[in-house]
Amino acid sequence: MLNETAEQQLRKAGWYPGRKVDISDQIEFWESLGYQTFDAAVQFMEEFGKLHITDKYISSFDNNLNEDHHTTYVTEILEFYGEWDERDKFEFNLFGNAKEKILPVLKIEDEVVYFISESGTFYRGEGLKAENSEILWNEYYGSYIGAASGWCLPWDKIEAGEQRKRFSSGNGKGTRRYL
Repeated sequence: MLNETAEQQLRKAGWYPGRKVDISDQIEFWESLGYQTFDAAVQFMEEFGKLHITDKYISSFDNNLNEDHHTTYVTEILEFYGEWDERDKFEFNLFGNAKEKILPVLKIEDEVVYFISESGTFYRGEGLKAENSEILWNEYYGSYIGAASGWCLPWDKIEAGEQRKRFSSGNGKGTRRYL
């Protein structure tokens, strides 16, 4: 179940419970670049794909009005990588650390790309970000002051068998007051 803030922000972007959109064009784009799709990516994109999410919020740190942009359009996410040189594109493979197939599904704040794996877990360049989409959204729209996005478990700790520490549902106060 999504927390109240996550649901509110996603609904503003056009998401709703039970949403299932046609993502055949997104699948074709992935496949035109040589990537293989898998069930977890398709299910996530059918529910959360093709969203432009704009978060307007007042920061509790400085009381300023801020605006962040996120997208779940694969074409826009991969444009981000298209601007980089070959060395930087290696990051798309998460530096070879991901042990299962991955696909990009979310670009946060116009710069951080999240990948979903075959098992439905979410990664970013630094390591494991969330075990499923509910945790991903709930932690992003988090409930703890000073750490709204949760912790990312680094690759070396994943290799050592450590588990990711994550937030509980908390008190819902967070670091931002969303408008």
